[in-house]
Amino acid sequence: MSDHDGAQGPAPRSTSGLSRRTFTVGVLMTAGGLAVGGCDFGGGGGGSSSSTPSGALDVGETSAPTSIDPTKGGGESKTFFEPAYDPLIYLAGDGSLKPRLATSWKYLDSTNRSFEMTLRKGVVFSDGAPLNAAAVKANIEYAKSAGTQVSPFMTTISTVSAVDDHTVQLHLSESHPLLPLLFSQQYFAGNMISPKAIATPDKLAKNTYGAGQYVLSSGQTTTGDHYTYVKNGKYWQPGQVQYEKVVVKVLPNENTALAALKTGQVDAVHGSYAIADAAKSASLTVAASPSIVMGIQLNDRGGTLSRPLADVRVRQALNYAVDRAKLAKALFGQYGIATEQPAAPGQDGYNDSTVYHYDPAQARHLLSAAGYAGGFTLPVVISSGNPYGTNLLQAMGEQFAKVGVKLSIQTKVQAQFFPSLDKYPASIMGWGVAPIYFMGRNLWLRDAVGMNPFHSTDPTVERLDRQATAAHGEAQASLDRQIVRRLVDLAWFVPVVLSPQFLFTRTSVHTGAEKGEPLPSVYAWQHSG
Repeated sequence: MSDHDGAQGPAPRSTSGLSRRTFTVGVLMTAGGLAVGGCDFGGGGGGSSSSTPSGALDVGETSAPTSIDPTKGGGESKTFFEPAYDPLIYLAGDGSLKPRLATSWKYLDSTNRSFEMTLRKGVVFSDGAPLNAAAVKANIEYAKSAGTQVSPFMTTISTVSAVDDHTVQLHLSESHPLLPLLFSQQYFAGNMISPKAIATPDKLAKNTYGAGQYVLSSGQTTTGDHYTYVKNGKYWQPGQVQYEKVVVKVLPNENTALAALKTGQVDAVHGSYAIADAAKSASLTVAASPSIVMGIQLNDRGGTLSRPLADVRVRQALNYAVDRAKLAKALFGQYGIATEQPAAPGQDGYNDSTVYHYDPAQARHLLSAAGYAGGFTLPVVISSGNPYGTNLLQAMGEQFAKVGVKLSIQTKVQAQFFPSLDKYPASIMGWGVAPIYFMGRNLWLRDAVGMNPFHSTDPTVERLDRQATAAHGEAQASLDRQIVRRLVDLAWFVPVVLSPQFLFTRTSVHTGAEKGEPLPSVYAWQHSG
């Protein structure tokens, strides 16, 4: 059966209890790191009133940052650079975009290929350099350069020009519908760095040079252990600074982190489901956001390494073979959300229908029709140090075995995992949910960076993507839904569960987190009283 012409599923059946909302939990594609959004706290966009800073905010993180350069650090580094960098555009907790260092922005054409931002006047970076059009131009060119987390999303930016000291225009080689979101804190390109520091970028990995509320104090910081941020005396909104300082402590053991939270050594901890029940029992505040799509990527869709995967019926059979509701509950209790698609409820690409209900008999029928009634062995690679992923693969393996498919789990250390993706027909799936435009460029378009190792392509997906990049409003949302539905029918992936990202806090901290919404950025947190 041809993927191009015959990828069809049965008539979908409706799901219930899912309301549409804006859900933008951006993640640049990693196996588990994610970037989380936030709620507004002023700065031209409404929010809290000015207040007197209150003591220290102590935050626990389970891993040290790979870099505190806001363009290079992944999701695991976000808490470490957020205090020091303000974005051009602020993504609020309700999904709306608010003015921050940019006071206004607009597309200049109907095809999303020209874009303009007007900058806030009177803002300076912590090193005294002014925020102006030249500084923004330098930032965009730096973020676009090879090696940054955001560069795959900026390749279409052809030129950046300073119309005047506080107006910047971008001209693109192709349509880009999400530039305002790209220049928010969510996708890192909006976090402005002093142009003086960009001139010597190596120092950005261990020091901060932003226009945010705080600066890293090197004298009060021990790399890999704790990072102390003190008030930025040049911050443009001093009345919005909530704390005298912010201290981020590296607490690799989650149980140790939870103990520190209980005793007041820290005020907040990002963590996992492993400590969720204990935190709740200790009367701590538990906020969860369904953020990461977990399952299996069927990368070898041409059958180069695993001939059965070239047949769409085989890939669809694997999707029918999985009891998603059972696995979601077993792995994440009340916090797991069963899913068959690379999108979250409320995201524009999400389809309010189910194609692959659990049906082992249908899975066996499809395998037989494809010539694999006796089953086959499917090697799948996973990175080490991923206990939830390992548990998921083992559980999926048990369910696949019931329809005759043997899952052979191969483990690689993290450094070898990504380079080995083209050596195995399948791999663990662990993406942070993001707008469909961004996910396509990392995951399923022919020239996707990183997670399409065999460069699979589908003319329908490519066509819909081109149309969506130039569309607006509901037209764009409809095209995104069509893209996701096409991917579900192609069965390039076997998504199983939206796993949660957790934030545990003491009652002294108000984060503004709302049930089911993205977790707020650290600089949006406030003291409760």
